[in-house]
Amino acid sequence: MKISALFLVAALVLPGAAALAQQPSSLPDLGLREIADKDLDRHVAKSNGVVGLLNASLRGKESWARYLSWVDVKRGPTGKERIIYGLYSVGASARDAIARARKSAADEPAIPALDGATRQLADTFDALIPILNEADAYYDRKDYLSDDMAGGKALHARLVPAATAFLEARAAADALQDQFKDLIDRQQLSRIEATEGKSVRWHARNTLMLAKKTVDLMPSNPRRGADLKPFDAALAAYGEAVRDFDTAVRESGKSTSIDSYPRDILGKLREMRVCNGSRCPATTEKDESAVSQNASTPYPVRLSG
Repeated sequence: MKISALFLVAALVLPGAAALAQQPSSLPDLGLREIADKDLDRHVAKSNGVVGLLNASLRGKESWARYLSWVDVKRGPTGKERIIYGLYSVGASARDAIARARKSAADEPAIPALDGATRQLADTFDALIPILNEADAYYDRKDYLSDDMAGGKALHARLVPAATAFLEARAAADALQDQFKDLIDRQQLSRIEATEGKSVRWHARNTLMLAKKTVDLMPSNPRRGADLKPFDAALAAYGEAVRDFDTAVRESGKSTSIDSYPRDILGKLREMRVCNGSRCPATTEKDESAVSQNASTPYPVRLSG
């Protein structure tokens, strides 16, 4: 992956970051502890299939979140809501991502936990898409004005179980992919160091890895007595990595327009840490929203050497 692509992804980590929240204490186990260099490219290809599905399925998650913004999920739509937003449709390209993910799950090397989670996400997303699209069309046509929300109630009965199964599958695949990507990143870092030493590219990838780790450790609500020590340690390590990256870029004599991205991300993280969950002049409402919302992490596109 080119350095510019690395930090384009990194620049997205804050405003759309998964959660800026700690992962649940009970995570599924990938069952893989290391990746041999000779197998790295095949593992990257498998990862790309999962990444593509997670990216495509984010639309399904966003559609469900929009629906929940105006519907009481226990009661369902009544037609008496102050605003009826409907939801979002899912485009045809999602089917391509599902097909590629199913292929990657069948490809060697087999990783049973990840392959099974990928298939489950593909199946549940595949089942949810037509219901979301049918519901999107129903609300776009405002059929609820002529049928007293009968169609909306019928759709709700189908949406809830399909969306619940999808979200559970997506959370499991997401957690396993995070573990898988961490192994891939470490092996790619080792490969770069073996061929180039600690080059600018090495520092770029190392900085991106530490940025993601720091974001993942940031509590969603620091004011509720969360333990900030792991986040503080990760933030300190990221700060050191950013300084090392800046030094490597300066000494290479090949500065680019993206060299400030790691510093920008570090600055935002430090502002949020100093604010400790309270309003600060330097922190925008958009930043605070990123901290409080449990959104999904945007994944990088293709991972290449």
